[in-house]
Amino acid sequence: MRHSFCTNPGLLLGGALWLCALPVMAQQASSWLTRPTLTGNWGGTRSTLQDKGITLRAHWTTESAGNLSGGHRQTARYTQQLDAGADFDLDKLWGVPNAKIQFTVTERDGRSLSNDALGNQFSVQELYGAGQNFRLAELNWQQDFFDHRLFMQLGWSPVGDDFARLPAFCSFQNGIICGHANAMTTNSGAHNYPTAQWGGRVKWHATPNFYVAVGAYLDNEKAGNKDQGFNLSLKHRGVLVPLELGWTTGRGSGELPGILKLGAYYNTAGTPDVHTDVNGQPAGLTGANFMHHNGRSGGYVIADRMVYREGPNSSRGLTLGLMAGVGDKATARFRDFWLLGGHYQGTFPGRDNDVISFMVASGRTNPRLSRYQRDRNRVAPGSVGIQTYETIAEIDYGAKITPWLTLRPNLQYVFRPGGTGNIPDASVIGLYTQVTF
Repeated sequence: MRHSFCTNPGLLLGGALWLCALPVMAQQASSWLTRPTLTGNWGGTRSTLQDKGITLRAHWTTESAGNLSGGHRQTARYTQQLDAGADFDLDKLWGVPNAKIQFTVTERDGRSLSNDALGNQFSVQELYGAGQNFRLAELNWQQDFFDHRLFMQLGWSPVGDDFARLPAFCSFQNGIICGHANAMTTNSGAHNYPTAQWGGRVKWHATPNFYVAVGAYLDNEKAGNKDQGFNLSLKHRGVLVPLELGWTTGRGSGELPGILKLGAYYNTAGTPDVHTDVNGQPAGLTGANFMHHNGRSGGYVIADRMVYREGPNSSRGLTLGLMAGVGDKATARFRDFWLLGGHYQGTFPGRDNDVISFMVASGRTNPRLSRYQRDRNRVAPGSVGIQTYETIAEIDYGAKITPWLTLRPNLQYVFRPGGTGNIPDASVIGLYTQVTF
């Protein structure tokens, strides 16, 4: 059942922001198109709060998508997210040096084209999922030590914001990648924004160009449920421990910027096998319960580098990136995944902040899971689709209309929706918009 306006916190938040904005917009019409936020400085209130240590932020983001061909049927869907939060500078507020508290809530609403029409595994609207609800997305303490060489974070945070992240690849509408790969999320038990987990991480910059990061997060299976937006229980099945090493280039020199990351994770939660039953036999043939394993693991590699820059101090240029990973052989839904792509910032004269982005990505179903599905079809022919892989291609044009308004039309193509080859390949046209309040 959909919320009415009066009971929907996100709509109430959005309405309040617009009402606050109207008188300010009328007073500052001359600077409306050039200021960094839609609602401006609120007559100086915003900058006064920031000087005291409170930085406020809010966005309204939408994603529309329609399939021109393929899938089960042709239609279109719309989804949206409202987020609001604040960063509290604890040095200014309480005299705690290099520390802050981060707080964010989100409201998601809308429908999924992937669920309703395409039948594919990687959503063509990455805003859909993680519960179409009002939820606490971030509540954590962050602090630097030893001249910013050691960073610590503790609290309620999305793991995908901090590990296995490729920030340049958040400029896509497909959910196969938004900094953190969807296949890795499915395999590991980690969550992506706005779904969070209790835990913490430590990041140590051993040198200016090399860091080591390690974390520990509670694996709460209910955290992503649609009705669990404020389930902050400490109950959990296990503990997720990610580890990442990173090397950066291009800091303080004429060298082009880039980064290389190597990472791995282990989740102690009990996890079912994808093929073998409790007696060591093919579960697809016997129908018995799956064997359980005491944990699961995986790894990944990420590389991102600017390969061309129009000038020594220019932000215009081409950046390329790749990500690849492997999941646990016994338990992973996706045995491996990969992504290749890039973006060119600065498209036309005077459009330095516009970006063209392109990528191809794929997730391969664990062959042991495919064998289980074949076994099920031997017992009950046609009862289960046999999955092998699903591949996505996407191209976007991100237009910075004003500093506070971004429009990003995009085209996607879904190869083998659902991974079975039984659903026609789908071509999808989409539009992403974001307003910064």
